[in-house]
Amino acid sequence: MDVKYILVVLIIILFIVNIGFLFYMNSQVSALQSAYSALASDYNTAVSDYSTLKSMYSSLYNNYTKLYMNFTTLMNEYKSLSQNYSTLSSEYNTLTGLTTIYNFFVSLSQVNTNQMESLMVGPMPVYFQITSPPGNGTVIATPSNFSTALADIGSHLSQYFDYITIRSFTKELIIYYFGSYMLGEGLLAFKNVNANGTTVNNYAIIYVVGQNIAPYKWQITYVKIDNSIYVYQYNMISTGFQLIQNLETKNLGALLSTLLGPYSSYVYIAQGPFAGNYSGPVTVEDMFIDTIIAKEIQSVSFTPFYFTIQFTSNQTGIVRIYGNMSITLTNGTSYTYPTELKLIEQLEPNGEFQITGFNILNDLTVTQIQSIIPK
Repeated sequence: MDVKYILVVLIIILFIVNIGFLFYMNSQVSALQSAYSALASDYNTAVSDYSTLKSMYSSLYNNYTKLYMNFTTLMNEYKSLSQNYSTLSSEYNTLTGLTTIYNFFVSLSQVNTNQMESLMVGPMPVYFQITSPPGNGTVIATPSNFSTALADIGSHLSQYFDYITIRSFTKELIIYYFGSYMLGEGLLAFKNVNANGTTVNNYAIIYVVGQNIAPYKWQITYVKIDNSIYVYQYNMISTGFQLIQNLETKNLGALLSTLLGPYSSYVYIAQGPFAGNYSGPVTVEDMFIDTIIAKEIQSVSFTPFYFTIQFTSNQTGIVRIYGNMSITLTNGTSYTYPTELKLIEQLEPNGEFQITGFNILNDLTVTQIQSIIPK
């Protein structure tokens, strides 16, 4: 074949191929433009959705932050309220115990035997004792015999108060909380008028224990009326408490009058910055009263828990008063000790009691003190 015809054929073939390629490319471009348009639309939608989502996220985050802060504040307030409630509940429970003990002493002073009996009703056994006539005897009431036992207690109380007119004088009253129980102890004097008009003065140390049997509810479970003491023992105990008051008020003249007299005396301090034995009137006055109390100590406070008396006659006796003693020195240093104040007393010719031995036993523990307290 002629070369010219071959070239013409090749040119025609190439032209056809190019035309086909152009149609193919145009088709691809159209498809690509369509895909691009769809992608651009999706992109714009995504950008819009992203912007909306971001706005929603920011709003949600801000709301979450505010909610979390409010929640944290509310939680803190709840915890504070819960703690305050627990504290208030505990304090109210303690107050109801104090009120129960106090009401017993009020009922006693008013000779309201029915009220005293009602305070003993509960699930716990009750120990009741009057030590000396009139009305002496011991009754143990349990839930199984409460009706008869309470009647028996009422009978003893009626015998004890078998007078036309009764006036009571509370000299000292201690009520102290020991956790699950409350101890009340009172020093009382009764001026009684008999049916024939004669007057009788009676004195008693009264121990009362209340136990917490339910929230805000207490039962009197122990009552001891020690009416074996006379005016002498009554005055011994009064002298001991007066000494504490004179210490707290720094009444140096009254301290001097109580600690010094016709008999030899001493002051003993078991531990602390003033530990030692101050024996003899000169040392007691110069060292203990005029130096330690007057100059070295800024303040003294004593919270009593319990007191006892031991006596061999109406002229001599030992009064023990247990509690917490706190002292603050003039330099600002403070000390607090569980303490037994052991007071050895002797009757002076003038009828007053002199404290011949003042023992500040501040080396005890609370457990040691609690072990001797009736429960």
